Amino acid sequence: MTDPLTLHSAASLLTAFCDCITHDIHPVSAKSVAEGSKLFGAAIFRKSDLSLIIADTNQEGEEVGGSPIWHGETWTIKRFFEMPRDTRPDVKECLFLTTHEPCSLCLSAITWAGFDNFTYMFTYEDTDKLFDIRGDLDVFEHVFHLNGGETAQQASSDGSKKQVRPEYKLRNKYFVALSFAELVAAVEDSGKREDWARRVEKVKRTYGSLSPEYRKNTDIGSSD
Repeated sequence: MTDPLTLHSAASLLTAFCDCITHDIHPVSAKSVAEGSKLFGAAIFRKSDLSLIIADTNQEGEEVGGSPIWHGETWTIKRFFEMPRDTRPDVKECLFLTTHEPCSLCLSAITWAGFDNFTYMFTYEDTDKLFDIRGDLDVFEHVFHLNGGETAQQASSDGSKKQVRPEYKLRNKYFVALSFAELVAAVEDSGKREDWARRVEKVKRTYGSLSPEYRKNTDIGSSD
């Protein structure tokens, strides 16, 4: 497994990932959302130099057959493996980026495809609260019995309640999972850290602006 922060600085990773979401994922997501798909995107980079290999988005709309398994991550993985073998890098040479923390389907797809890392911008809680899409947390709770979200709380040591999220292992024998928040926290200079926090919030707001169009064009309001 590879921790991206052992390969590149937090600022370098944030630069590559924010630029990709803004210039590569957002445009294809906007088009796909207009055609009835959901607003989840992904991208794959070379570990060596952070060059972009492929970026794509959810393709569940009727324009592409309406398959419910073509989430942003699974569709991007499909397209990656459709590349000619002689031009496609080994998965162990790649970094995986997702706009949203991967659902259970996409966690498994990333794992079985052999990628040993992924970095995400929106958390499960963001997906639930900001996008009103609760499918990720519901599957973890009702299929895997891993509680999360507002309905699952546990008592902390001081007697108060704290929210419980699905406890998949963020570092395990298969992959390292990082959030944008962790990348921002890893920026050493406090002033630059604050600048990056503001930039990430701007990218999140801009990509999140696709949500009203998504909700207008689909009847699915509570699943991933």
